[in-house]
Amino acid sequence: MVEVGLIEEDERLELLGGELVPMSPKGYFHERVKLALNMFLARNCPERFLIVPETTFRLSDDTFVEPDFLVFPASVSLRDLKGPDAVLAIEVADSSLGYDLGRKPRIYNQFAIPELWVVDAKKLVTHVHRGPTADGYSDVSVHEPEALLTPLMVPEFAVRFASLDLGP
Repeated sequence: MVEVGLIEEDERLELLGGELVPMSPKGYFHERVKLALNMFLARNCPERFLIVPETTFRLSDDTFVEPDFLVFPASVSLRDLKGPDAVLAIEVADSSLGYDLGRKPRIYNQFAIPELWVVDAKKLVTHVHRGPTADGYSDVSVHEPEALLTPLMVPEFAVRFASLDLGP
């Protein structure tokens, strides 16, 4: 689509069930949380896992998303990565919070991503979705910034968002 001029090369889109969905521009709060979380994850990543930020995660021929962070086993190549291979997807939401709490969990659940975190970049409140089922995630919880969040499959990433260095 870029080659024929339908979209710009840096245009932010996701493909959901064949539908092109424009993404909101990234704001200051989004970027500062993403930077702090990137530093934290990189410092604490065990060798058995890899982290990729803002990757195009191809879930099927007609569906791809771009999570802020995707954690998966180092034994799986990025090219071969499928939904159930990912152990944690993290979405940092500023202006896109409604979308990231509404449609996004349904997509991640549909492709059996075992754990999704949606972080409200302004309030640092995190919505944790676990246990994909045919009817949606079986466990959805909301955590304040001071709460210690521990991913089920990567306990080394236990984090308190209130403790991250978010800079000025």
